[in-house]
Amino acid sequence: MRACFKQLMFIIALAAVFGCTRVTQAQSLKTNDLNLAKAGTLQVVTPADWTAKYIGMNQPDQEPMFDLHAPSNTLVIRLYVRWDGFGGKSIKPDEAAMGSIVSNSVVTQYMNRAIEKTFNLEKLHGPAVTGIYARVTDSKWIPIEEDTYRNICEGMFRCGNIWGNFNLLTNDKDGPGFKAGLKVLESLHRKR
Repeated sequence: MRACFKQLMFIIALAAVFGCTRVTQAQSLKTNDLNLAKAGTLQVVTPADWTAKYIGMNQPDQEPMFDLHAPSNTLVIRLYVRWDGFGGKSIKPDEAAMGSIVSNSVVTQYMNRAIEKTFNLEKLHGPAVTGIYARVTDSKWIPIEEDTYRNICEGMFRCGNIWGNFNLLTNDKDGPGFKAGLKVLESLHRKR
């Protein structure tokens, strides 16, 4: 009887520890509002210790740009945001157009420096976001340079009528840094 009681207490203690861990994990996230003026607000959920900042120039017909930084700049996500009808144009890229744009961008900007000779287009899926991206590794990367990244993920996203390009810069192509950045991108949504 006494052994059963001890086992029951141990199980209760374990449940309390795991329950507190989940609460702590949930509380360690924050929602960042990326204000797009009359186009609305794009929201992104990041770990609480990340920073989000507007880096655009406030020029007419220039897309708003935002940087999301992990602590110590271990990874950076840059968002170039637009919306349907941006700049008075009727551009509304669908998945096929995004795939073509991402592919052309990777070929022209990165393939001459990439370790890989080919790349795959991958799909971005979140509760309120879709998109296309590709990953390459910079063959000329030098680890001594501060805030430079060996791996580049180039992509596009769409959240309702808000869309744009993104760069996810990490030093691991498939590891925890990339997965953390991808999770942040999957959280993109338009504020209602």
